[in-house]
Amino acid sequence: MRRRTGVVLGLALALGAGTAWAQQKNLTWTAGQLGGGWYAQAGGFVELVKSKDPSFNIKVVPGAGIQNMTKLQQGETEIAWGLPPFIAASYNGQDPYPDKHADMRLVMNGLGYVHVQFCVADDVPAGSIREVFAKKLPLKIGTTPPGGSDEWVLRKIFEFYGTTYNDVRGRGGKVVLVSYTDLVTQFRDRNLDVLVPNLAVPGAAIQEASLGRKMRILPMDDDLLKYLEGFGLARGVVPPGSYKDVVNNTQAIPTITMANTIVANAKVPEGPVYEFTKILLGNLEAVRKVHPAFKDFNPKDAVRLANVPLHPGAARAYKEAGLLN
Repeated sequence: MRRRTGVVLGLALALGAGTAWAQQKNLTWTAGQLGGGWYAQAGGFVELVKSKDPSFNIKVVPGAGIQNMTKLQQGETEIAWGLPPFIAASYNGQDPYPDKHADMRLVMNGLGYVHVQFCVADDVPAGSIREVFAKKLPLKIGTTPPGGSDEWVLRKIFEFYGTTYNDVRGRGGKVVLVSYTDLVTQFRDRNLDVLVPNLAVPGAAIQEASLGRKMRILPMDDDLLKYLEGFGLARGVVPPGSYKDVVNNTQAIPTITMANTIVANAKVPEGPVYEFTKILLGNLEAVRKVHPAFKDFNPKDAVRLANVPLHPGAARAYKEAGLLN
């Protein structure tokens, strides 16, 4: 009798394990570069989601703001961080994307903002971004590699001031395109004079870089802001007190921003996206604690993104929460 009971119990456990495995929600989340805000923030969300539903198995992998959209369209990832200008451009097949990304679907918008922060060593003899370019200083300027929003915005700034990477190199400067971790190291070792990351405030890379070398964050002039707004970016400020070791930390610093947004491939089943979205909506205080950039997150902003359709799973969660008709 004991043997039969043991066999039955073993079968029950095996069947239970099989059922649990069948219900496992396996997703890949393409975030940002190692050492950047998106990678850590995605990790924080994954911990939150798994704590509420252990059947989720979400793997966070490195990515970048522009290339994430193509990875999503090609089915290399189920969900991804994105930025509204590039999400809309990819969906509509506009620059920098050659083709329409028809499988792009919104999951959640408005999760705080990333800010382009034009950081210079305090000994750089320039009080503005315009002056950096007007003086034609032989500076060593660094940002992350092509494929991300950081380098894209840096190129737009160069275009606005009528210069190129080759111009900088031609007058004895350098343009360095490496990871956030390498940017920090090179700045602190005086191999870079300027850093231009696009990060949520406070950005860990900026905090670390400013610890080892005095730094200022230069404000963007109104005409530069207007130019960048033409590409779908929005105005914002780096608030006073964001970085205790930055020299001009007491000032509000005008800059350009983009909202953090989660998107998914349309082919991802409704169920996992519904459960994922429902967990985030049901734990707003925990969401706001994942990163200081999320502290003012309002779920009413989550469903808004010009002309990009919601994923059916997300739409269902928003309807249940009374955020969507």
